[in-house]
Amino acid sequence: MFGLVVTLITQSGNNGSHGAPVTSPTTSQEQAAADPTETPTETPADDVVTTSSPSPSPSQTTKILKTGDFTLLDGYSADLEHGTVGASVKNPDMAWDGGDEFSAMNGRVADTRKGATPKTCAEALESPSSTGWMVPGLEGTWFCMPTSANHLAAVEWLGSEDGGIRYHYIVWDMTAPSGDD
Repeated sequence: MFGLVVTLITQSGNNGSHGAPVTSPTTSQEQAAADPTETPTETPADDVVTTSSPSPSPSQTTKILKTGDFTLLDGYSADLEHGTVGASVKNPDMAWDGGDEFSAMNGRVADTRKGATPKTCAEALESPSSTGWMVPGLEGTWFCMPTSANHLAAVEWLGSEDGGIRYHYIVWDMTAPSGDD
């Protein structure tokens, strides 16, 4: 039951304009309580970090722009720069249409089992692919990718939950390496 309530709260949307994240968790909870059957078009990612494996160490020189957790349901995408998730997200960075892989909307993603730091992500993106494979039993795998604003980002696959895929993410104030290097 708790998982269902958390899912409803996480999925509750902003009834305002598309692309504008909900800024108050209380507002999301009130909206979910008012109409829990309403299908959201976009929701904010959580600001609470509940990762099951170690988060990347903060870099001494690279500022973190955004971090949090989110769940992608079948057909949803995520804008990591703005921390929004939904069926019609403006400037998505990744999308999931079911199955065991997600798509990097810019066509470049690389996994790393060394954790995620700006350095490991930049190195991993030297050999990118277009999809991230989520292998059962390897929950905690980090995937590095550029965002739509070309910042370096990483998402950690936390596993499946209530019909969706759960992730922890971090976006650094660092230009992602180009694929031409």
